[in-house]
Amino acid sequence: MGGLNRKRRIRCFRKPEAFSSDRWKVCWTGFLCARWWGAALGMVGLIVALSATSAQAYQDEEAERGTAVFARRCSTCHGDQGQGLTDEWRATWPPTHQNCWKANCHGPQPYPESGFTLPRVVPALIGPNTLRRFATAADLYAYIRARMPFHAPGSLPEGDYRAVTAFLLQRHGIPPDGQPFDPEAARGIRLHPVASPGEGTPRRLIADFHGRRFLWWIAGGIGAAGLLWVVIRRLRRRG
Repeated sequence: MGGLNRKRRIRCFRKPEAFSSDRWKVCWTGFLCARWWGAALGMVGLIVALSATSAQAYQDEEAERGTAVFARRCSTCHGDQGQGLTDEWRATWPPTHQNCWKANCHGPQPYPESGFTLPRVVPALIGPNTLRRFATAADLYAYIRARMPFHAPGSLPEGDYRAVTAFLLQRHGIPPDGQPFDPEAARGIRLHPVASPGEGTPRRLIADFHGRRFLWWIAGGIGAAGLLWVVIRRLRRRG
């Protein structure tokens, strides 16, 4: 009875006749098991990845609206090209407005009521090595929504925040997909697909958790565990 059950268990794992040693039997059985497990888990992972993480980017119309919003509400501090508050950008202003940090302007003693102190460094948003603090489009949107404009955080319409995010995604080479920008789905949109080793590791791990890679980690881990389990059981039976 035991021999019959054993034959049933290994019926699907036939080996070439040339492999006659017990070691080859174990290796061949493990290989076939890993192949079938990997194929099945790979298909499941692909289906789940395509259905659950179809990250929505933005529409062309949103990016166009974001261009206008950026020019109207963001460019004064962040530059007309997103280069930041550089000396060259301020040099294009009227002479009496070029020193943002003088008293009664945006310095330590701002003018009353609506005045505010401007930071000495206003970062660039467009160009090499910009937006490095944000791992995903969702991180970028959440920051803009909560912290901008600097003097009146959260004061813009919701559509403007989404449009500005779409504009920045466009300028960072992320193409539109025809779907409206969705802050939840934006977790799967990586801002920096290729990162240097060791840079921003925690943020990359968080982005991978929300993105497609995490599904493949699960599939690969289950497949490896299944392979190890089969090999160990075969070795124990041989013992």
